[in-house]
Amino acid sequence: MILATFDHGAGELAENIAVLADGTICVTLLLAGTVWSSGWEPERVVPHAADALVVGLAADAEDRLYAAVRGTTEDVAGIWRREAPGRWVRFAAARTSAGLNGITFAADGTLFAADSVNGEILCCAPGDDTLRLWLGGERLLEPLAPDDPVLSTGVNGLKVWDGALWATNTAQGSVLRIALDDGRPGEVKQVHTGIPADDLAFDAAGTLYLAVHPRDTVVRITPDGATTVLATEADGLDGPTAIAVVAGGLLVTSLGMLGSRHRPSLVRLDLEVADPALPRPRVPGRA
Repeated sequence: MILATFDHGAGELAENIAVLADGTICVTLLLAGTVWSSGWEPERVVPHAADALVVGLAADAEDRLYAAVRGTTEDVAGIWRREAPGRWVRFAAARTSAGLNGITFAADGTLFAADSVNGEILCCAPGDDTLRLWLGGERLLEPLAPDDPVLSTGVNGLKVWDGALWATNTAQGSVLRIALDDGRPGEVKQVHTGIPADDLAFDAAGTLYLAVHPRDTVVRITPDGATTVLATEADGLDGPTAIAVVAGGLLVTSLGMLGSRHRPSLVRLDLEVADPALPRPRVPGRA
């Protein structure tokens, strides 16, 4: 079911998603530089930078919203936090060469950010305001197709689950499990291959859900390894870039950038997920 559609011509490319505790759905619109929400009017993250790219999105334990922003000037690039309705401030600076992408939080409040261009995972510890290198290496790089906007993307989606930071590498078609060793990176294990996923999410049973951008699919992998394609282009997907597990199913953003269809949207997939305590999303246009 398509919950919301966006204007491709206005740069409203649905890139990433976060769901707040009250069920409010928030989506970054990449080229428009805004965050759309089912609970308030769209907000521009960096008002003074029309060319800022708003990419990753996550909420911390206090339900404060953070956006990863790529920029060409030093006062723009970094992680921005929503301080009040319509007011975003930069929380942590990044270098302008950083290709910030997916972001997520660990239970201790550490923020992790993927740098898809440089093949790095950055982190910002609680109480800090600087992104620092946490992990680099060949498994995070994008060696395959430098002229393809999707398959030139290295480390991309990030989620913390079961004592580890999990990461997708779109270019290499891999899903990595990086052990968290008292906040430091431990063993890096390649868990899945052959799936050029953009983003990932888990339910409480450890079932993995993948948004597979270049294939217009959502894939489910159960803990015993059974793999199922849950949705395709026929379900409204047009370059799925992010995924969230909510009560009663999944929410998926479609970027709508490649090909000729150009249908950026927010899609809901109804299915049973092992997360009875998850927020029930506030559907656009409904109380």
